[in-house]
Amino acid sequence: MYAARWDEDRGELDRPGPWGTGNGWVVAGIARALRLAPEWPGPLRAELAGHAEEVLTACLAYRGADGLFPDVLDDPAAFREANTAQLLGYAALTGVADGWLPRSWYDVGADLLAAAGRRVDGYGRVTGVSGAPDFAAPGISPEAQACHLLGHAALRSAQDSLSPG
Repeated sequence: MYAARWDEDRGELDRPGPWGTGNGWVVAGIARALRLAPEWPGPLRAELAGHAEEVLTACLAYRGADGLFPDVLDDPAAFREANTAQLLGYAALTGVADGWLPRSWYDVGADLLAAAGRRVDGYGRVTGVSGAPDFAAPGISPEAQACHLLGHAALRSAQDSLSPG
């Protein structure tokens, strides 16, 4: 599990707990890199795909009945956060579409996106995410909006990859 943020000025972690969104960015970054760099050697691709699946699986242990995650994964008192679900969903669905995760991850990814989708307000904003600008309290952020779009594009790609013909 990955910690929250590094404070370069202080030379230490700002929030050392396992930040849900940060872990989501790790797996989303791996998914994007694997998609954009198909020429990478097989052993490297396999290592990265294995790490993404390991982080996905570790994060899912903290998923609540609402389908979402605490902002700090191992802190049940932390606020419920929706962008973690979007990022993990994007990674799972991209992995299915690109063939480095098994088909069983499709249902997980689609369910993660659906859980986050229940947080979309009447203006189309994903609410209850680590809010800009400091990402320390619930709110909204441009990043969460982008993740919503990326997640739904990955859902379509995964659906297409699983369709016969």
